[in-house]
Formats: sequence, structure tokens, C-alpha cells
Amino acid sequence: MKGRKGIFPAVILILLFFLFRVFYLATTDYNLADDEAYFWDWSRHPAASYYDQGPMVAWLIRLFTSLLPLSEFSVRLAAPICAALTAILLFLLTLEVTGSASAGIIVLLLFHLTPIGAAGGIIMTYYSPQILFMSLVAFFLWRIIRDEKARWWYPLGIALGLGFLSHHMFLFFTAEVFLFLLLSEKNKRWLKRKEPYLAILLMLVTASPLLIWNFNHNFVTFRHALGMMSAPTKVTEPCREFLQYLVGQAGVYTPFFFLAVLYSLGVSGWRGIKSKGEESEKWLFLFCLSAPVIIFVGLLSLGGRTEANWPASGYLTGSLATVWIWEEKYRRGGNLTRILIKICLSLTLCLGLLSSAVAYYPSLSHHLGIKIDPKNDPANRLYGWKELGNKVSEIWEEMGEKTFVAASGYGQAAELAFYVKGHPEVYEIPTGRRFSQYDFWNKEMEVIGKDAVLADYRPASQAIENLFERVELAEKLVIRDRDSGLVRREFYIYRCYGYKGTKEALSKY
Repeated sequence: MKGRKGIFPAVILILLFFLFRVFYLATTDYNLADDEAYFWDWSRHPAASYYDQGPMVAWLIRLFTSLLPLSEFSVRLAAPICAALTAILLFLLTLEVTGSASAGIIVLLLFHLTPIGAAGGIIMTYYSPQILFMSLVAFFLWRIIRDEKARWWYPLGIALGLGFLSHHMFLFFTAEVFLFLLLSEKNKRWLKRKEPYLAILLMLVTASPLLIWNFNHNFVTFRHALGMMSAPTKVTEPCREFLQYLVGQAGVYTPFFFLAVLYSLGVSGWRGIKSKGEESEKWLFLFCLSAPVIIFVGLLSLGGRTEANWPASGYLTGSLATVWIWEEKYRRGGNLTRILIKICLSLTLCLGLLSSAVAYYPSLSHHLGIKIDPKNDPANRLYGWKELGNKVSEIWEEMGEKTFVAASGYGQAAELAFYVKGHPEVYEIPTGRRFSQYDFWNKEMEVIGKDAVLADYRPASQAIENLFERVELAEKLVIRDRDSGLVRREFYIYRCYGYKGTKEALSKY
């Protein structure tokens, strides 16, 4: 399959994945994840930006929850839409860079079927728009390389700005674009032209809501980002954190694919430096928009905590380079090489398909005889919130109108805000937790002296009890798996009387 004759199969493939995901979101029993509920709560408090991140995820959720009735479906609908648009851009980019539609089809399958891709197509977080706008940046940068037209710098600048509104890592992605210009013999000429700098100006103008909000709030978003990279407390932790980073990447991208990406990025960098002409530009392009962020997050793991999804944008052009290199090896290799490549690709896709199927339909694991301890189930966080919301609603109604709803963490607060009847404003109790957007909203709530119904993962701490005149356990709610009967979650619900408040203030923010 060469050239453009593979476009129709690609369109069908993207459409099938999109339609299935929309159908799935309309029929799934999964409750919102903590972060999804948190971002939904952002969306009903419209702002130019927020403590944790830029506003794009909240704006998208607000759009679809305004057009459709409020539900898990409308909160999540932007996720499959962003994934489908990203897939279109990724296929077109693969087709234009490699000239191979078969490579484009494989890239699409990997994008949709790796565990992180399967989750990203249905779970709505800031990574959905981040991945979309990064693919748009890659698409426009490739247009600059291919067409040598200055006009492509302007949409690239806007795409960078929209990405910056999605995730602060776009500061790093902007640096990746300039790294390519520095390394490219042909395209470094742009550094002497006005267009790249006008693109930066366009990025800043587009991202101005986030920048202005942070200027007026002591740059808390950027300070939060730096705080997420806190240093370890033990000498042995750097090696452990780095190992966890590698294992995490192998887990969310599958082992064979992750190893293939590492190898292919090394090859891309080498070819980009050693080769000449158009081939050099292609390999440098793929390397510079992928390897730096994967390496950077790996280095961060040596000095602090990282998450498996942090380098996700690096796998866009990384997957393109990987498929292109291994397709080349397949064409030029002998029978044994071809067999091994087929086996590794088949195992990767089958593993991705199996993990996606079990994640989407957890009852399949029971029917297949696969026993997953709820404590080790990544989807465990999607259970029990609706039951908790119903129970808290009952107790809240019993306690009277002047009672407020409270939680000890931003995730629990957001889930209660979504699932408690009437979607109340929820107060996040300030007891030894990290700062969150709720600390801004808490200031607007008059709760001193009032009673509360409080829900938590664990028994109330002494610090929580000290904030009230009296705290009583109302109920311990146990959430069990419908198939195995194993305990998935436990929630403690309290009646709290006479909130005394805390001396903690927001002055340092």
C-alpha cells in the first residue's frame, strides 16, 4: 500500500474507533475519575486559568456540558473528539513524511490500541487537548520544512499558544521547535527571519489568558509545576524513581513498542546528524519533537516524582519514526527478521487490544479467568462515586439546609460536587494536603460555625476532628466488585458539627 490509496482505510479506521468510543461513553457504568470531576468543577467556575493548569480542558468540558445534558458522557465527549482529530493529523503526517500509507495505518493502530491511547480516548483530562495541539504543531512544522513557506509559522504559533492553554509543558515543546532549527542545516536560516519570533508572539497572545491570570495570582501554576518535581528524600530513590519511569513507559505503551521507540529515536538522531539533504531534515524533525521530552522526563525521575503520562506528546513523532524504521527493516530484512517483526507487532497490538478490552469491559477478565485484585486495577478509581454521592445526599438532607458538604482532598471534593444531589459547592478541608483550586473557592464559602457532612477514603484524622466541635461516623460505605465480590473501595462518611476553621491563609499565593 503506497501513497494516497491508503487514505480510505485510514478514514474508516479512525471513524470506527471514534464511533465505538462515543457509543462506549454513552453506555459505560464507569464513574468520573477524580481529575475528570475536578476539571468539570473548573468548567462551572469559568476563569482565564486555574491553579493546576491552563483553562483549555475546562473550556472544552464547558462547551459540551452546555450543548448536552450534564452527565459523564458530556463531560468526556471531548476526549474521543480530540483523539480522532489527533489521529487524522498523525496519519497525514506519517503519509507525507514517509510516503507509506501502510506505515500510517500501523501508526493509527498503535495510537488507538496502546493502553495509554485506549484510556486517552475516553478519559477527559488536559492530555487530550495537549496531544491534539502537539500533533498540530508537528503538522505545521512539517509544512514549513516541506513547503519552505513563511506563512506556516503563524498557525504554528497559534497552535503553540492553544497548547500552552492546555499544559505548561508547551514551553518545553516550543524549545523543541527551536532545537530543530538550531540542528538543521537547511532550516536554521529561519532563525535570521522574523517569522519564528512572530510565531512566539502569536503564542504569547493566544496564551495571554493563562499568563495574565498567573501574573495576578503570583504565578501559582508555574510554582505548582515546579513543586510537582520535588526532590527525593533518600539516596536510593533516584534509581528507584528512574526504574519506575521505565517500567511505567513499558506498561502504558507495551514493552515491545517502548523498546522499539527508544531504539528508533537513537537511530533518528544519528541519521539526522550524519545524513544530508531532505533525509536529514526528516529524521531531525522526528527526533527533535520526540526524544527531548522523553529524555527530559526521564531525567526528572532521577530528581523527583514523575507520572507515566508526562512524556505522552513525545510518542507522536516517536511512533512515526519507529514504524518507519521498522518498516524499512522489514522490507530489507531476511525471512527471520520479517517473522520477528511480525511477531513483535502482533504481540504489541494483541496486548493492547486485550488490555483495552479488559479496561473497557472489566467483566471480561472474570469470564476469561483473569483475576485482578481491585488494589492493582487502574480502573478502580472509577467505581463507587455515584453510590457515595447518593449516600452523602441522604445524610446532607437529614442534617438540614445550613449544612455544607466537605472532603479532605481535591479529588473527593470534585466527585462529591458532581455526584451529590444538586451539585453543591464542596469545601476542601485544609488539613495537611497540597494546595488546589478549591482553596480559591473555599474563600468564598461562609462555613465557620456550620455543620458538615464529610466523606473520606479513611477514618477521620485528629487534624480533621480538631476543626470541628464534634465528629461522628455516620456510615462506612463499602463498594464491592459485582463479579468477584471483592472490596473495591471504602468510604467513611461523617456528621461534623460546629466548624471552627483554620488559621491557614492564602497570602503566600
